[in-house]
Amino acid sequence: MILSNRMKLIDPAPLDDMFAFGVDPTVISLACGNPDAALFPAEALKTAAAEAIGADPVAALQYGKTNGYPPLRELIRRRLLEKQHVVCGEGELLVTTGSQQGLEMLAKTLVNEGDMVLTEEPAFIGSLNAFRSAGATLAGVPMEKDGMDLSALDRLLTAHPETKFVYTISTSNNPTGISTSAEKRAAFYKIIKKHRVLVAEDDPYCELRFDGRILPPIKSMDTEGLVVYFGSFSKILAPGLRVGYVCADEAIIRQLATAKQTADLQTPALPQMMIVNYAKENDLDAHIALLRRCYAEKCGVMLDAIRRYFPACITATEPDGGLFLWCDLNNGADTNELVREALNRHVAFVPGYAFMTDLTKKQSALRLNFSALPAVQIEEGIRRLGTLLRS
Repeated sequence: MILSNRMKLIDPAPLDDMFAFGVDPTVISLACGNPDAALFPAEALKTAAAEAIGADPVAALQYGKTNGYPPLRELIRRRLLEKQHVVCGEGELLVTTGSQQGLEMLAKTLVNEGDMVLTEEPAFIGSLNAFRSAGATLAGVPMEKDGMDLSALDRLLTAHPETKFVYTISTSNNPTGISTSAEKRAAFYKIIKKHRVLVAEDDPYCELRFDGRILPPIKSMDTEGLVVYFGSFSKILAPGLRVGYVCADEAIIRQLATAKQTADLQTPALPQMMIVNYAKENDLDAHIALLRRCYAEKCGVMLDAIRRYFPACITATEPDGGLFLWCDLNNGADTNELVREALNRHVAFVPGYAFMTDLTKKQSALRLNFSALPAVQIEEGIRRLGTLLRS
């Protein structure tokens, strides 16, 4: 089989390995990006599914509207306004099969082969691969402790005025856990307005900041229709539902809806109805608060273990939310070469190269996930990894 030029650009290994490690019971996987399965509200979702099929089996099991189940659309628009201070009009919302689909559709809609896309770096593997699959040329903007290096962003946009869009995870960036500060968000938007370029703001972790305070997204400042905002129920409810959404200018949503029709016609109605029923009968905010408390505790366990077991030269970010943190060995080592050695010790991580725009450059960093495992396994995994790093 001969692959297309676009698919030749995709390295499947990081995601393949991530999911494989996550189901191997002999491996303590600090690699996967999974929420804690023990916190899934399984019984409540089971009831919500039964209610959906029982009350309206045709709506639950038949084809539905491309733009989404109307009651879910209303729920999303209401929560966007109440929680994120984002005004999303009726024609400005599209329900997607996970936010990953929305990002892939944006790239497919806007990018011709060779077109420039700027992205904070490091950035989420899945998004980078979605942009690569559309034929984009990627350029990275370095991350600082409070978000993207805005001077570098301004220089790159000046050098590449043809840029199709800029990608950012504004809260609890995957993989670093870094959140863009409120001040930097405002400055970021000024630069975007100056260059008249679109922004893809990926914000699945906005409600998982440990202190419970949601940083208003860049989209909440958007008066020009320049920000395409992506959200998801994967991290706050259950990823297997595969329900996300896009909020953007009506003209953009119309084009994304056309792209969605070519992909899967519509997001399945049953999981959309389950979310609505769950929210009617349960306190979604209380559930999210529980997630925040649990993930804050696990993050603390991981950071404490890193301080005890890792060599002192290794630095780690200290996330204020989300599911991940980022370590740098600071010694020029290639963490991709350490993956197999780590597996021999029955522990897994994701090497840093996977989150970069240039996959050929060696990286001394790695990503660790603290959400998926119990505290005792987190500590043991860090101990095993620390033994390897010290050797």
